[in-house]
Amino acid sequence: MKLNAFERFITNSAVRGFMQKRVEAPRLKKFALKSGYPYCLEIGGGTGRGGELIIDVFGAEKVIVTDIDPAQVAKSRQRTGRLAAARPELKDRIDVKVEDAMALSFEDNSFDAVFAFGVIHHMEDWRKAIREIKRVLRPGGEFFFDELLAGFLTSFPTHMLTRHPEGGMFTKSGFLGYLMETGIPAARYKSMDGIWITGNAVKNGRSE
Repeated sequence: MKLNAFERFITNSAVRGFMQKRVEAPRLKKFALKSGYPYCLEIGGGTGRGGELIIDVFGAEKVIVTDIDPAQVAKSRQRTGRLAAARPELKDRIDVKVEDAMALSFEDNSFDAVFAFGVIHHMEDWRKAIREIKRVLRPGGEFFFDELLAGFLTSFPTHMLTRHPEGGMFTKSGFLGYLMETGIPAARYKSMDGIWITGNAVKNGRSE
């Protein structure tokens, strides 16, 4: 679902960018099972900061950054253009597209890694998004996640300031259990019960 005004302000803020660069990406890197991931997808990419981080931190050669909100995609494309001008080595390595994470247009077994920087809990049906992530991952591909749990999302004042669909609420055990059931069991993770969970999961099957 699209963000409300407060959520969009937070997503586009310098503070969010700092946290993504200095906290979330380095933390997720510690869970990585490989030295590099050539072809990557980011869902709910917002302003597009994640694309640069996925290249710099995770060794991607090409990143597809997606978001369901055309306004956010426009911001991301503007940022990507400025980035390519400032860093010519990144030219043509980041594509930005409007995509629904619950109904991705990409073919099966396409990506070496999929990234979700705090977006699964915004989905109207988080299980559907997980199934799509599993579908587009190659066998042995990794899903990197950094997510807020239901206990935090339903607390005050979070509930008063933000808008999260009922279908995006999950507990730690529910999230990990569905990853296992779907065929992308969690490999490494950390969590604070009721607050957040971060880690990676690996699609069953051998990588080529």
